[in-house]
Formats: sequence, structure tokens, C-alpha cells
Amino acid sequence: MEKTHWKKVFNSDYLGSCDIEQGQDLKAVIKSVSVRKVKNTDGKEQERNVAEFTDKTLKPMILNATNCKIVKKFAKSPYINDWVNIPVQIYVKDDIKAFGDITEGLRIRESQPIMTKPELTPKSPAWPNAVKFIREGHKIEEIKSKYSLSPANEAEIVSQSTLQEA
Repeated sequence: MEKTHWKKVFNSDYLGSCDIEQGQDLKAVIKSVSVRKVKNTDGKEQERNVAEFTDKTLKPMILNATNCKIVKKFAKSPYINDWVNIPVQIYVKDDIKAFGDITEGLRIRESQPIMTKPELTPKSPAWPNAVKFIREGHKIEEIKSKYSLSPANEAEIVSQSTLQEA
């Protein structure tokens, strides 16, 4: 039976501890970080750094000072504009002191994860879309940024994309 975290009922627009399975880490790549007005638990708006991820299925994550310091170290820059394509590993820390209470929250691990790309082969469900993508004039490098592609499969995808559609 699948269990439901009690925080799910609040349906936040931002990534929270209820979105990560207990004891599991979430690997993600930061696409960008921007400053947004975010409502506090008391309803007041405050400006916060918010990370968007390359995986569009993930909610954005509000970065607290602790997490910002870690991303700054990974990016080798204090400027959020430079925090692009940064792999991170997010976990739930359950002993955070906040507002006179002990609570749980998201933390970014001190070391970056090794991100593996899925292998793209002619048998992959994404193969026809990749062929179409190249046929439409996009570059193979765009596909290689998301998928691992052997030299033989790279030649095959280019070959198929030059054939006329039936």
C-alpha cells in the first residue's frame, strides 16, 4: 500500500520534504536560479532564491542560505546567474532548528552526484523523436546533452534523419 505524507494536502508550488521518499535522495540538475517573492508560513511575502530544474516534472526549490552556500561552492561563483547546469543531490534532513521548533527540510548534499544520461539506441522510445529533431535542423549536440550516444548510433541517427519521410 502506498503511503501519503501529511504535508501532501497543502499542495505547495515548491519542492518540499513530502516530495522525496523517506531515506531517498533526489538527483537533479539546476537549470536556473532566480529571485522570487514567496509567501512565508505566516503569509508574508519575502524574496527568496528559487531553483528551477532541467527535469520539468520537478517543482522549483526554494534555496535557503545553507543550500545557497553549497550551490555557490559547486558553481565556483556567488552569483545566482552562474548557477546553471549544476548537478545536485537533495535529501530530507529531519532535525532542523527553525522558529523555535525542530522540523524537517530539504538539504543539498555537500558533494555533487554523478549524473548518468540514458543511452539512446534505435530501440529507445525516444529514437523516432530524436530523428525528427535532427531532421528539423537541430544539432546532434542538443541530443547528446540529454542522452549518451555511441558513435555508431550517432551515425545512424544522422543517416535516418537525412532519409525522406515515408
